[in-house]
Amino acid sequence: MTPERWAQIRQTFEGALERAPKDRAAYLRVVCARDDDMRREVESLLASHDESSGFLNKPAVDLGSTLPYSEESGEYPAGFRAGPYQLEKVIGRGGMGSVWLSTRGDQKVAVKLVKRGMDTTEILRRFRMERQVLASLDHKNIAKLIDGGSTPEGLPFLAMEYVEGLPIDQYCESRASTITERLKLFRDVCAAVQYAHQNLVVHRDIKTGNILVTPDGVVKLLDFGIAKLLRTDLSTLEMAQTRPELRPMTLDYASPEQVRGDAITTSTDVYSLGVLLYKLLTGKLPYTIPHRSPDAIRRAVLEMEPRRPSAVILTDDAHAIPQATQKIEVAPNETRDVARRRLKKKLSGDLDTIILKALRKEPAKRYLSVEQFSEDIRRYLEGRPVIARIDTPGYRFRKFVRRNALGVGAAAVLVIALVASTVFFAARERADHRRFAVETEALQRRLLRADLELGGAERTKEAYELASAIFAAHPGDRGARGDLALAAAKMGDLASNRDDAAKFYAEALARGEIGDAAAKLGAIEMERGNVLAALSDFSRELKIAEGIDAANSSMSTRLQVAQANADVGGALLRNGAVAEGVAKLRKALGIFRSLGEDGRAAVLEEELRRH
Repeated sequence: MTPERWAQIRQTFEGALERAPKDRAAYLRVVCARDDDMRREVESLLASHDESSGFLNKPAVDLGSTLPYSEESGEYPAGFRAGPYQLEKVIGRGGMGSVWLSTRGDQKVAVKLVKRGMDTTEILRRFRMERQVLASLDHKNIAKLIDGGSTPEGLPFLAMEYVEGLPIDQYCESRASTITERLKLFRDVCAAVQYAHQNLVVHRDIKTGNILVTPDGVVKLLDFGIAKLLRTDLSTLEMAQTRPELRPMTLDYASPEQVRGDAITTSTDVYSLGVLLYKLLTGKLPYTIPHRSPDAIRRAVLEMEPRRPSAVILTDDAHAIPQATQKIEVAPNETRDVARRRLKKKLSGDLDTIILKALRKEPAKRYLSVEQFSEDIRRYLEGRPVIARIDTPGYRFRKFVRRNALGVGAAAVLVIALVASTVFFAARERADHRRFAVETEALQRRLLRADLELGGAERTKEAYELASAIFAAHPGDRGARGDLALAAAKMGDLASNRDDAAKFYAEALARGEIGDAAAKLGAIEMERGNVLAALSDFSRELKIAEGIDAANSSMSTRLQVAQANADVGGALLRNGAVAEGVAKLRKALGIFRSLGEDGRAAVLEEELRRH
């Protein structure tokens, strides 16, 4: 049997497993029309699945990577020893190999074996790759490789961590897990996949059957049998994996680039994770296909836009949503229809947007990484604005209010009192509405300024985002410009590198007169060797400082003027304008002396002696 034929059988089998047992025969009649051989192979695999004592409850390998079992196919017998491991019971079997619950003393392991007669070059290459991948990964949410070796016949085997658990969707359904609980489990899956990516491994077969959850709620990612290694030094192991005609995948979870046979990147796993999350929250796959077949699924993945998750909740299909999912976070004795409407509302908005971003056809338009995808889920759980959502002032303000309910409530009382007073005295005047808008804007600005004063990277970032949104809505408002200037300057202070800091300081200066931003941008330009740019920034710093000092002179404003003169003087000297530079330094020196700043004066005196 060719690898292409095995792929067809596997995809059809997985499609049958998605359906209730009573619906599988009808499904196979449609999908396997005029292909009786494939129907018999799939029926054999289904029978093996049903007879294997519920091994899906305790799998250690993806069922999708196994193939039909035959008693005459050369399987190892129970009691056989693979290295130090004694085979006890088959927990997964197929045409390519089998997985056994095995023991070594008191230790339970899952031993994966290549079946006799199936030791083709392609299968052995794939087996070696899986061993190579597992050996490089050590993460709490990835089933571990324990050992490896060869049978007496010289065929390779893997000894893996034995995971007792349920596939993630079955686990959630069996416990009627809430949306929040499902999202937290999903983030654990993301942590495992992101770790694999950091080790240059793309899983490319992420699906419910490859993710188990133990009774203690620990996620385990399994089956790296068709993983792609991004390391160029292992490219010889990748030849068969990357040939378009083989395309190992599970169609229902495969990305468009997998279906087309295009280059595989970490974005492929982002897409599959999007399908997984879609199913965890709705009980359905993203595409509605009346007559499912491999070709129909391929066309859907390539051409059809997925329905919003919230949109499938109110479909007439009685099997659209698993019962436990329908009852997510519902009140006692709530009817099914009311529960579905509440679930639709819960999914609408941020969750719809997050999932659909992960399912974009174009890899570049998905999340840039699994880590970013997981971060957006975290932001959703914490009530923060999500990356995937279109930014609007109203959206960000609603999120801000929810997170700061106490402070907003106190401020809102003041706003309401002011508005109520206005309405009482001039209810019919348009000025009431304008005043309400002004007070609302003022509340927003007080909140973002409080965030800036409290400091911290997260609060500063949110203040900057809110300020940006307000400015976008009111670009001509001086207050909005000033708030954005302050927020951008603070972002510059918190930037992790010089280029980002320069970008934020430049934005601050574009929006307002922030002398400190001008000074810091000038210092960065001096470090870069851009003396003229630095001189321009320092000159602006001096102009701002002199303007503030002229309006309300104080010791602090005089110090700012002195420092600005010193900065300009230093830049002039670097640019060869010695006389002008010395004049600015002397002016700065005089101010420092008058203010008793002897240390700073001494530094300038030393500088002047050199010139």
